[in-house]
Amino acid sequence: MGRHRKHDPEEVLNAAERVVLRRGAAGLSIDAVAKEAGIAKSSVLYDYKSKSAVLEALVGRIIAAEDRKVAIAVAAAEATANPELFGRIEAVAAGQPSADERAVVMAVSAAASAEDAFQRSMREWLARDLEAIHSGGEKPFAALMAYLALYGLATIEYQGFREFEPSERAAILDGIKNIFELISEKPVSS
Repeated sequence: MGRHRKHDPEEVLNAAERVVLRRGAAGLSIDAVAKEAGIAKSSVLYDYKSKSAVLEALVGRIIAAEDRKVAIAVAAAEATANPELFGRIEAVAAGQPSADERAVVMAVSAAASAEDAFQRSMREWLARDLEAIHSGGEKPFAALMAYLALYGLATIEYQGFREFEPSERAAILDGIKNIFELISEKPVSS
């Protein structure tokens, strides 16, 4: 008869996030996660074979949460010229990342940046986003330009470089929408 799992893998990831928030990514270890979760180290290793596997799972969870948020916003933006773009704009408009979200994303990104699995996950996520933007409706080039501006805003916010006042942030997001509206589809090459 097989052993029964006495812990939830999601709770292990929650514990890993708490470790990252308290100690930074450098303080993340299988032992620290086990202590935080109140389980044996072997229980963590049962689900996540290494620190890299924990980081990969955290990245996967962050991407999945973002994908769910974007999917809801894209569905709500169905009547726009490019639902994929305008849905993403609305997903960002829903609110700035919290201090905890920023801390987890930054710490996990820093720790995992040299990890092949992390880089592969991020490349795949970006490729899916870019393909969705390109095929998501009218004016794919204009949508790409607006998406790049949106991604720049999100990066600035997640890295904690600047927290915009709500009215300023709303104006920036309106400006990003205007990028889409104002750019002609065929850019003039020099």
